[in-house]
Amino acid sequence: MASTLSPLPQLPVPTERIADPQTGRVNQNWYQYLKALDQHIREVEKRLAAGGL
Repeated sequence: MASTLSPLPQLPVPTERIADPQTGRVNQNWYQYLKALDQHIREVEKRLAAGGL
């Protein structure tokens, strides 16, 4: 059975800092990645709670 889940988001460049050391703010690329990953995990949880993927 094929899954209709969207693929996991692409991981940002591993050497790119997650946060700017001067401002303490999360890097834009990492923020977008973590936001998309959060959405993906929420969708999986929703489908599991509903009875399957």
